[in-house]
Amino acid sequence: MTTLRIAGGRVLHPDMTVSEGDVLVDRDSGEILAVGDTDEGDERLDAADCLVMPGLVNAHCHGAMTLLRGYADDKPLDAWLQEDIWPAEAELTAGDVRAGVDLALVEMIRSGTTAFADMYFHVPEIAEAVDEAGLRALLGHGVVTVGKDDGAAYRDNEESLEVAREYDGTSGGRIRTAYMPHSLTTVGEEYLREFVAAAREYDVPVHFHANETVDEVEPIVDERGERPLEFADELGMLTDADFLAHGVHTDETEHELLAERGASVVHCPASNMKLASGMAPVQAMRDAGVTVALGTDGAASNNDLDLFDELRDAAMLGKLAADDAAAVPAEAAVEMATAAAHARSGSTAAESKRAPNADLAVVDFACA
Repeated sequence: MTTLRIAGGRVLHPDMTVSEGDVLVDRDSGEILAVGDTDEGDERLDAADCLVMPGLVNAHCHGAMTLLRGYADDKPLDAWLQEDIWPAEAELTAGDVRAGVDLALVEMIRSGTTAFADMYFHVPEIAEAVDEAGLRALLGHGVVTVGKDDGAAYRDNEESLEVAREYDGTSGGRIRTAYMPHSLTTVGEEYLREFVAAAREYDVPVHFHANETVDEVEPIVDERGERPLEFADELGMLTDADFLAHGVHTDETEHELLAERGASVVHCPASNMKLASGMAPVQAMRDAGVTVALGTDGAASNNDLDLFDELRDAAMLGKLAADDAAAVPAEAAVEMATAAAHARSGSTAAESKRAPNADLAVVDFACA
């Protein structure tokens, strides 16, 4: 066993208090051995003037979209996707995706992210990059059936489920997976019914976009006479293993449903602002008992993958959305980027004091 002592810093504890102390890590197993007064350790990392904290978790992103950063700005979501993003993505090769993901991993590591959830395609290349980089990830093949014939749509869903089954638990357990239909409006109901049920058979969680814009909500309400997340619940997509991105246009009924089912929401404030999607009612969701995590979305709609930027955006936008300066305080924003999100990325390092995984970030305030 080789140990690393992270020495001389301040440690962020689960209750959001900070105290001086060291952290001793087993470099071979990646486990935290002690916090506070520790042994010397075989190696030493000087953390003077630094904060030692749980690594951040980007609970919803599309890593390879670093290649499309700034590609199509100043457009609403639907036009942005159909006129610019989807046509560009159709030209990307497996090698392109690998290059984009490598860029994303560097950017996330530099800004304190140690785990992320990613919805994209060419997942084998993404998994290979994650394996080499050493992060934790929850990966999935994103499914879109609009504009496809039945055969192509069916194969897209099959690939998502097959990828989830093949790669779950790989890289020594650092990679977990999910079945990832893009959204309730971009995947046909018949496919959702069949493949969500299949995912349940194999104990595979589900991750999807929901209630991101009014244009996603109104067609479901008009056609079905129910809210989108009520529809998702009918499809079996709101178990305590499932999580959805955005939840911008959710109401009290949906908050209660999410809390009752245990499904989580990933808030992506910068993306929601850039695409003018709206302001998610984060404080209302948290007050209802919904677990809310934090994500950047893709770099094309952000335009970066820095979770510290997202922390600030979440706290500021949360106050505006609630019309309350006390809403989404700093402690809540940090929790959203750490403890609330770790289960969604396959990591158990929700806190440095009792978690086995040493997924830590050392923040140097001298460089801030």
